[in-house]
Amino acid sequence: MTDIATPVAVPTPTDGVVTLRPHRASDADDLVAWARDPETIAWTSVPVPYDRGDALSRIRAAEAGRRDGSAVAWVIEAPDDDGVPRFAGQIDLRTGPPPDVGFGLSRWARGRGFMTRALRLAADRAFDDMGLPVLHWSAMAGNRPSWRVAHACGFTFEGTRTMAVPTRDGLADSWHAVLRPDPDRPVSGRTPETTWWPVPVLEGDGIRLRAHTDADLPRIVEACSDPRARHWNATLANPYGLDDARAFVQRIRLQESLGQAVTWAIADPDDDRLLGNVTVFGMDRPYCPGGGEVGYWAHPDARGRGVVTAAVRRVREHAFTPVADGGLGRTRLQLGASWDNTASRHVAERNGFRLVGHFRRDGVAGVDNEIVDDGAWYDLLPDDV
Repeated sequence: MTDIATPVAVPTPTDGVVTLRPHRASDADDLVAWARDPETIAWTSVPVPYDRGDALSRIRAAEAGRRDGSAVAWVIEAPDDDGVPRFAGQIDLRTGPPPDVGFGLSRWARGRGFMTRALRLAADRAFDDMGLPVLHWSAMAGNRPSWRVAHACGFTFEGTRTMAVPTRDGLADSWHAVLRPDPDRPVSGRTPETTWWPVPVLEGDGIRLRAHTDADLPRIVEACSDPRARHWNATLANPYGLDDARAFVQRIRLQESLGQAVTWAIADPDDDRLLGNVTVFGMDRPYCPGGGEVGYWAHPDARGRGVVTAAVRRVREHAFTPVADGGLGRTRLQLGASWDNTASRHVAERNGFRLVGHFRRDGVAGVDNEIVDDGAWYDLLPDDV
């Protein structure tokens, strides 16, 4: 086991914008405000209700951790709209084993890059001053704001653990990532390990492509419970419920952060009702740099209207647009469908995809996966459009 050095003093690092300092008794009211914020309650295990006594206990615990070397806890100070430094949140380095980091930001300070600055400062201190051999990050699965901070600081995502974190309602899944020291590159100089692809709004031809929202969940359940959809998609849960739809949306958002895929909801431009789904995935395949695969499905009441064909056209154009111009910078797209799935194949062919392969006994179909169907494989290059 690697020896972990115990800090003899608490540094107060700063990058000229954000400063990390020890807690003070005068922070109690700010701690209460932070802990009572709905986002804090949703993603942490702070007591509810949280009062001044809880805040003072937190301050005493931070002092105890510094004394016994088990943790270094800082208050994050950052400038408000008037440029006055004030309490913006807190960050903890716990020596473990294993060493890990936890953080939270006040509502007023979110969206300004303060937390990323604070984590970079703390991580450099963890490696340079405290001698920690590694730094782990974890959060309740779905906590994208926290993951965005860790991602920006160069943490490597390691996966999801099932029912691994206690919550007020029981156990929940958790996300995990790790950061290792690099003597040639401080954390403050690191870049993300993966491209976090945005989901831009794409419009035209009577459809609107956007990121999914909670309002889409019932329509996703309807689409994925439809017998025709179930026949051609053997991976759907049976029965398919709201929890499955929620897990689907959480998974596709995570895939975007890992550089793997970009997924859009196909929406009606008038009432924003979900009409279907379209994805470019497989974007991180090492054997096909610049490649991607297109997948799609339609809600039953949107079939036969050209909705998916139009959505694939918009996505095709976006995929072939250079990254510098806001696109995905793909150099090749491929698309697979069951040989007998004529509706899906028509979408591909109307968008110019070329049939390049007839693979025998390529995949299962049917509600109970009782059919082994041939596969139709298409591809498309920018010059083909």
